[in-house]
Amino acid sequence: MTDPRPPLPTSSTLRPALALLAGLGVTVLIVFFGVTISTLAALRGVDPKSYVAPGWTYPTHMLISFFGAMAGGFATARITTGHTLFTTLVLALILLMSALTPVLRHAPSAPGQPAWYALSLVIASPLGALLGGLLERRRSRAPSPPAG
Repeated sequence: MTDPRPPLPTSSTLRPALALLAGLGVTVLIVFFGVTISTLAALRGVDPKSYVAPGWTYPTHMLISFFGAMAGGFATARITTGHTLFTTLVLALILLMSALTPVLRHAPSAPGQPAWYALSLVIASPLGALLGGLLERRRSRAPSPPAG
């Protein structure tokens, strides 16, 4: 005998919301671990109380943030395949606002931090998320090679 209840419909708002959370999670994990590892590499043998980051750490952190955002945008677009890039755009907007907040508040920079670093994060993070989303869409629309 079959079940008389119809199957539950899938929510059209749940998938983009979960995709956005997944994209944020991927971004945060990559940036957290990447920045932690590079900072520990720069800190090696230096007293943490008098630590001033060497010049190479800031471009490295910016690249880690870019690639982390790119992976987050890719994951968001991958989960929302078949939909518009709106969810990836929302991810880019969230990353933009989180990078722009310290700039707008004129937060003091860390000792040795170049002036360009905060503004470069404002540009690199949302750009990485959008690029990751566009790369996934381009990859998913590419014709698959014929078998055999």
